[in-house]
Amino acid sequence: MPILGILGALLYFGCIFHAIKTGRINYWLLILVMLPGIGSVAYLLLEVLPAARDSRLARTTATRVVDTLDPDRRLRAHAANLETADTAENKRRLAEECVRRGQWDDAVGLYRSALVGPLASDPALLIGLSRALFGRGDFQDSLDALDALQRDNPGYQSREGHMLYARNLEMLGRTREAADEYRALIGYALGPEAQVRYGLMMKALGDRALAEEAFRDAVKTYGRQLSRLDPADRQWIAEAERHLA
Repeated sequence: MPILGILGALLYFGCIFHAIKTGRINYWLLILVMLPGIGSVAYLLLEVLPAARDSRLARTTATRVVDTLDPDRRLRAHAANLETADTAENKRRLAEECVRRGQWDDAVGLYRSALVGPLASDPALLIGLSRALFGRGDFQDSLDALDALQRDNPGYQSREGHMLYARNLEMLGRTREAADEYRALIGYALGPEAQVRYGLMMKALGDRALAEEAFRDAVKTYGRQLSRLDPADRQWIAEAERHLA
């Protein structure tokens, strides 16, 4: 057996022995058994070498290993925080995690429970609630949350809120109003999405000239920057080009 293999085996079994002897068997034993290579390194850095506990590389390695074996760990951690400190900030963080996972009902409940007292008109919470309601398919309620935001926070500006407003109007079949909102977003929102959505609305309204103009402008403005656009924006350019073909 090559010397590196011997050393690797010694490290592996040594870490297992150390974990059992010191009682570190909650996550570590599972990690060491299922991911012997990277698990041994992470255990050595975080548990055996105290000086490495604050190492950014060590923390990152351990986090990736644990997330691989237990993808719901972060959500449970947020839930634990919520149980021990029932604050609006904890609720917001947990709600954002629920939105990321598509757990719309949980997100809506958390946002609503945070929107009380002095935070009843908090812009970030209202936008989060609108986002969760939109994801759940409650487009009118999502629109109502944004109307409350505008009513209680005059002058507040948000690209995401404006885009959500336009998308709710579109989903509610209020095509002309949605088109006007998308047109107002052109140049204000980042990327080509608003311009292409405006073109799609004008095409749905039967104004092919304005629709094609919007598609061409989007391709002209962003088409030369494809390598610098994120995947979602590249898809919007592809959509514009498809309607111009």
